[in-house]
Amino acid sequence: LKFVVLICLVIMASTSAQQCGDETCGAGTCCAVFSQNHCRRLSRMYDLCSDHADASPSGNYLFFCPCEPGLHCDRNTWTCTEGSSRSE
Repeated sequence: LKFVVLICLVIMASTSAQQCGDETCGAGTCCAVFSQNHCRRLSRMYDLCSDHADASPSGNYLFFCPCEPGLHCDRNTWTCTEGSSRSE
Protein backbone atom coordinates (compact mmCIF):
# COMPACT_ATOMS: atom_id res chain seq x y z
CA LEU A 1 0.00 0.00 0.00
CA LYS A 2 2.84 2.42 0.79
CA PHE A 3 4.33 1.69 -2.62
CA VAL A 4 1.05 2.57 -4.36
CA VAL A 5 0.82 5.85 -2.42
CA LEU A 6 4.43 6.67 -3.35
CA ILE A 7 3.74 6.01 -7.04
CA CYS A 8 0.64 8.25 -6.91
CA LEU A 9 2.64 11.08 -5.32
CA VAL A 10 5.35 10.81 -7.98
CA ILE A 11 2.77 10.91 -10.76
CA MET A 12 1.03 13.95 -9.23
CA ALA A 13 4.33 15.80 -8.84
CA SER A 14 5.38 15.08 -12.41
CA THR A 15 2.09 16.28 -13.89
CA SER A 16 2.20 19.62 -12.01
CA ALA A 17 5.80 20.34 -13.04
CA GLN A 18 6.91 22.00 -16.28
CA GLN A 19 10.31 21.55 -17.90
CA CYS A 20 12.04 24.90 -18.37
CA GLY A 21 15.50 24.59 -19.89
CA ASP A 22 17.53 22.68 -17.30
CA GLU A 23 15.00 23.43 -14.53
CA THR A 24 11.64 21.92 -13.69
CA CYS A 25 9.02 24.50 -12.70
CA GLY A 26 6.62 23.47 -9.96
CA ALA A 27 3.22 24.65 -8.80
CA GLY A 28 2.82 28.42 -8.52
CA THR A 29 5.49 29.09 -11.15
CA CYS A 30 5.85 29.30 -14.91
CA CYS A 31 8.66 29.14 -17.45
CA ALA A 32 9.54 32.69 -18.52
CA VAL A 33 11.87 33.24 -21.47
CA PHE A 34 14.56 35.92 -21.29
CA SER A 35 17.84 35.17 -23.05
CA GLN A 36 17.37 31.76 -21.37
CA ASN A 37 14.42 29.97 -19.78
CA HIS A 38 13.87 30.54 -16.05
CA CYS A 39 11.22 29.34 -13.59
CA ARG A 40 9.51 32.35 -12.01
CA ARG A 41 6.63 32.69 -9.56
CA LEU A 42 3.22 33.59 -10.94
CA SER A 43 2.64 37.34 -11.04
CA ARG A 44 0.89 38.90 -8.04
CA MET A 45 -1.32 41.97 -7.67
CA TYR A 46 0.18 44.94 -9.58
CA ASP A 47 3.11 42.83 -10.91
CA LEU A 48 3.90 42.94 -14.61
CA CYS A 49 2.35 39.93 -16.35
CA SER A 50 1.70 37.94 -19.51
CA ASP A 51 -1.79 36.88 -20.50
CA HIS A 52 -2.51 33.12 -20.29
CA ALA A 53 -3.37 33.21 -24.00
CA ASP A 54 0.14 34.46 -24.83
CA ALA A 55 1.89 31.18 -23.96
CA SER A 56 4.04 29.65 -26.68
CA PRO A 57 3.11 26.16 -27.95
CA SER A 58 5.60 24.74 -25.41
CA GLY A 59 3.82 26.60 -22.57
CA ASN A 60 6.53 29.23 -22.03
CA TYR A 61 5.88 32.94 -21.56
CA LEU A 62 7.93 35.88 -22.82
CA PHE A 63 9.51 37.79 -19.88
CA PHE A 64 6.67 37.50 -17.31
CA CYS A 65 4.38 34.81 -15.90
CA PRO A 66 0.59 35.04 -15.99
CA CYS A 67 -1.23 36.16 -12.84
CA GLU A 68 -2.01 34.06 -9.80
CA PRO A 69 -5.51 32.52 -9.65
CA GLY A 70 -8.17 35.15 -8.92
CA LEU A 71 -6.28 37.87 -10.81
CA HIS A 72 -6.15 38.73 -14.50
CA CYS A 73 -3.60 40.49 -16.68
CA ASP A 74 -4.91 43.89 -17.76
CA ARG A 75 -3.81 44.28 -21.39
CA ASN A 76 -3.71 48.08 -21.10
CA THR A 77 -1.20 48.18 -18.24
CA TRP A 78 0.20 44.60 -18.40
CA THR A 79 -0.25 44.32 -14.63
CA CYS A 80 -2.27 41.89 -12.52
CA THR A 81 -5.57 43.23 -11.23
CA GLU A 82 -8.53 41.74 -9.35
CA GLY A 83 -11.50 40.24 -11.13
CA SER A 84 -11.96 38.09 -14.16
CA SER A 85 -12.88 40.64 -16.83
CA ARG A 86 -10.30 41.76 -19.35
CA SER A 87 -9.52 45.24 -20.58
CA GLU A 88 -9.19 45.10 -24.35
